[in-house]
Parts: sequence; C-alpha cells; structure tokens
Amino acid sequence: MEKAQEYKYYSTQRPVDIGTFPKDKDNPPIRIENYEGRIWVEHDTRLAWGELAYARPLSEKELYNYELKPSRDNPDMRRLMDAQAQVVGKWEDTGRVPEAQRLTWFYPDFGSYVVKEFVSPERLAECARGVELQQEATGRKRARQEKAPIAAQLREAGKLAGERQAPAAPKRNAPDRGDR
Repeated sequence: MEKAQEYKYYSTQRPVDIGTFPKDKDNPPIRIENYEGRIWVEHDTRLAWGELAYARPLSEKELYNYELKPSRDNPDMRRLMDAQAQVVGKWEDTGRVPEAQRLTWFYPDFGSYVVKEFVSPERLAECARGVELQQEATGRKRARQEKAPIAAQLREAGKLAGERQAPAAPKRNAPDRGDR
C-alpha cells in the first residue's frame, strides 16, 4: 500500500504545544512529534524542537506566523530546490567554484544539478536569488554598453517627435481688413 503524501514542518523556535501550530479544520495535523530537546534535523542543516505533518502544504503566511520551517523532503520544496539547483549549479560551473564550496553537484546520468545534503533550503534560495540579481545587473550593463551613438539617438528622437506631433491646424479664412 502506498503511503499518503505528507508535508513535514519543523518547529525551530519552541517545542510544539497549544497555539504553536496552525489548526485549520480543512487541513488538521496528521502527526505531531516533540523531540527530547532541540536536535539537529535535515542532514544537520537546522535545529528543531519538534515536527508536524500535514496532508496539504501550509501557506507562506502560516509558516511565518507560527515560525515553522518546511522539510526539504516536501514535494513542493523538492520541486523548488531542483529548479534553484539548476540556476546555482550553472553559476558555480561558470565561476569555477571549488568543490568544497559548492552547494550542488552535477548528476551526469540525468544531465542536471542536485543539491548537496548539507545545504538548507534557505541557503540555496539565498544563493539562487543572488545569482538572479547578478544576471539582471549584467544584462543592464550590457544594454547600457550597446546604446547607439548620440547622433543616431538624436535622429531617432526627432523622428519620434515628428510622428507624435499634432497635425498642423488648417489656415482660417480671415476677413480682409482692408474692406472696412
């Protein structure tokens, strides 16, 4: 029999107790487990007091309000981390990051990058966002360098101004003042 899909979350700030986790009637917790104390979880990437399991994922607002951290084994987190790993892995290859400092490794059988076990989802997301910002800055710099010469820009601006200018007003038949 196939195990039902569950979404696991860690309580990193306090033990799981009344009022420390979301209790939605449509998505009640399947399992609640308090640890003996604060222990390392997720391949030693974070400390937690306990864990909760739900049938459906919690919202970002619920995670923030109750200070819960999602497990990297949740289906939605796996998809997000896989996408981020592709971005970060290519950047690490381009920058020739030493193996000891890499967050990903290349899996040649599938031709894709995989997140290393010791990397937390927050660390990977932070690095992926940094890579995206760096790529945006590079694109803006390249666009500035590829501008046309000033003479060409002035000709283009003059053409645009002429197209946007209102048509000339027709001349009115003014009365001849000499007849008065």
